[in-house]
Amino acid sequence: MEVRIPRSVVEPIRAHAQETYPEECCGFLIGRDDGDVRHVTEGRRARNVHPKMREVRYTIEPRDVAKVDREFRGEVKHIGFYHSHPDHPARPSAFDLERAWPWYVYTILAVRNRAPAEFTAWVLTEEPRAFKEVPTAIV
Repeated sequence: MEVRIPRSVVEPIRAHAQETYPEECCGFLIGRDDGDVRHVTEGRRARNVHPKMREVRYTIEPRDVAKVDREFRGEVKHIGFYHSHPDHPARPSAFDLERAWPWYVYTILAVRNRAPAEFTAWVLTEEPRAFKEVPTAIV
């Protein structure tokens, strides 16, 4: 699988991460699933409602997830999530793994001293339950 995401979607994600630094930002990835390629067409901000430690944790309000899932049910659908890792690598944490769902793409933007850095994409594998990095094309 590959994730293709337009620069016009990545730039607002970078801005979101800079605005929320030193806390993690989070949001939804909207787009099309073409089998081996997930085409992101929109990034939609969400609020990080994690009760504490937002510098290393994010939680999206479950009602907001359900709302986005209902809104996008046709060819264009909710295909994943994005979040930032302030002053940490763009690799999933144990907390990210614990909360992940199959099928969705998870993108992570590393942010160092408020400056956006690496941008990676991951999918959850079932056996063993782990994240697998997938190629990301910023187009």
